[in-house]
Amino acid sequence: QPQHRQQQFPQVPVAQVVFPAQQQQQQLFSVSSQMEDGMLEALRQFEARLDRAFGAVSSSIHTADAAQARSEQAAADASAQALIKEVWEVVDISYMDARNSGFDHAKWAKLRDQALAKTYYDQASVYRAVRNMLAQGVSDPYCRFIPPDEFASMKKYDVTGVGLNLGTAEEFTKKTGRELPRPLAGNGGVWVVGLSKGSEADRAGIEQGDELLKVSGAELSGVTPFQAATLIAGPDDSSSSVPVSLAVRKANGQLQDVTVQRPARYLPSPVSSLLQQRPDGRQVGFIRLTSFNARALRDVSAALDELQQKGATELVLDLRDNRGGLVSEGLEVARLFLSDRVPIVLTRSKAMAADPPKAGETASTRLPLTVLVNEHTASASEILAGALKDNCRGLLVGTRTYGKGLIQSVYELSDSSGLVITVGKYLTPRGVDIDRFGIAPDFSSQPAPTQAAEALNACRLSAGLQQAGASAVS
Repeated sequence: QPQHRQQQFPQVPVAQVVFPAQQQQQQLFSVSSQMEDGMLEALRQFEARLDRAFGAVSSSIHTADAAQARSEQAAADASAQALIKEVWEVVDISYMDARNSGFDHAKWAKLRDQALAKTYYDQASVYRAVRNMLAQGVSDPYCRFIPPDEFASMKKYDVTGVGLNLGTAEEFTKKTGRELPRPLAGNGGVWVVGLSKGSEADRAGIEQGDELLKVSGAELSGVTPFQAATLIAGPDDSSSSVPVSLAVRKANGQLQDVTVQRPARYLPSPVSSLLQQRPDGRQVGFIRLTSFNARALRDVSAALDELQQKGATELVLDLRDNRGGLVSEGLEVARLFLSDRVPIVLTRSKAMAADPPKAGETASTRLPLTVLVNEHTASASEILAGALKDNCRGLLVGTRTYGKGLIQSVYELSDSSGLVITVGKYLTPRGVDIDRFGIAPDFSSQPAPTQAAEALNACRLSAGLQQAGASAVS
């Protein structure tokens, strides 16, 4: 359950309300978006130079032992050829140069050929070659190669807990480049877009392209992939492994029932809340959201219910220093506040569905909303803040957000290593490019109620004029 704190905070402007431990967190983040990108890129280039230097020394050592290691070298070369081709293909097909940094397909192919022409004595030398390819061919600080041991630790962020990456039919074709079996084609449903090798789902015989029909006997008709993943994952606090039954339809149309073991797990709540009474009688409900882990949606929803039951007359959502997390959780949290099927975020991408994610018909609350942001509000937090601002649902108060609007996809390679590449970028519902520029707040400090009302009315008027103009053009 969320940690609902009941203590009263000093009567200060909303933008100055500081939750416990936040002052310490603010000191941890002191790097601007552009500076951090530069540091990431410099580190990536340094690692590549170090790899090249180490590779030269390693090659001279292995030359002396070439006769003894000939059989091992042949095996290493074969493995290296496969991995280098695989990395080249994933980047060549799926990478999007979202920042227009000059990605050149011809240069990328040349780097592949140069890497394939070399001799490799062990797996470490292959990984150095792959990192060098990326450093020279892709000027993107967020694109990186991840060795198997590090990639294994990343799998703890799997939402389902059993190694499944779920999506709609459209998302499957976009992300994999494959068509679904024609009799089963459609834009809805819940499909296996990918799965982790050696995971519970993999061992149970589930395959990419399977359609998920039931979870523990519950039909998935009308259920989103995210909701299905949440059903599979189960409770956040589970001290023991629990079996979960899944009904799937294979690519050939055959129905199959499988059972996977849901792992024991514990996720800390990213949510804290409190109710504050103002001198003028207003009851302000504060919700602080520190990250978007798999508990974000349910804990924000629980906090909303509790604050409204206690008589909150307005809400403050604190996204300061929230660096993001699971984008799917960010979209679901947005749906708690938005209604009328308005768009939540727009994407420009090779690997995302063309139709933007939208809100439902109704929201969980219609109370007036203020959203606190700062220069460390990033990624999924910016998507949420942009959706609330552009749909005139709430006012942003604070400073311009960080500006991390790139979409990364994670690819598991044949040797269980991983590749993270940029496949697109996010824009707010009105088309504002989030990446590197961030989102400007409406006010630097909490406005008076009359100012807030005027700002929201102006937003709605602007939105109406924009829609009318778009209709006239079409």
